[in-house]
Amino acid sequence: MTRFTRITSLMIALMPLPALAEVQLTLGPCVNVQAVLGSEQTASSGQSLTLADGTRQLVLECTTEMKREETLETSDAFVIRFTAENADLVLSAPDIRTRREMDAFNEQGNWQLKDREGQSVAFTVDVLEKEGFQLVRDYSRELAAYNRSGAAAAVVAFPATASSELRTNQDGLLLDSQVDPDQEMVSRMLRYWYLKADEQTRKEWDSWVDSSNR
Repeated sequence: MTRFTRITSLMIALMPLPALAEVQLTLGPCVNVQAVLGSEQTASSGQSLTLADGTRQLVLECTTEMKREETLETSDAFVIRFTAENADLVLSAPDIRTRREMDAFNEQGNWQLKDREGQSVAFTVDVLEKEGFQLVRDYSRELAAYNRSGAAAAVVAFPATASSELRTNQDGLLLDSQVDPDQEMVSRMLRYWYLKADEQTRKEWDSWVDSSNR
């Protein structure tokens, strides 16, 4: 190898690799994601979602402990739509500690979406209205109906490859269309009660799951 070839190879090796075009979305305290891009997928407070660039749509809830009551309260389900490219974003909700504050949040939907510099990112948000009494909601079906309605945060259609873009950087439940319906219901029930549990119960659950996988 000539001296010129060695220098050229070294320069190429030291050149920064182009970053993948994607959006890293970190969830703030109390924030839970129930659906991404029209497919049911969960992620909880502190976790991150890696999304492709472009227009994204999520179903969100805020689950927080009520002050003095020591009970968990979950907000209405919201649909949020935003457009971003190659960005690190943080999605958060106000600090909610009383039922009055929760009622105000359900009315106002004052979520916050910011970039790494703390600058606000534009988004559209709307309530995903609940259809009658439901112990476990079918967010995928509800979101499809919502999008057909042309409501404020609706999207026309998702890319055909959307399902391949769904990833989380920590464990989460991803419901597949090929999953047995009974097992799909089990997954939804587990998610529902896990989000309702307090921190100690979640730790006990996580410990049990870890020991069962050994």
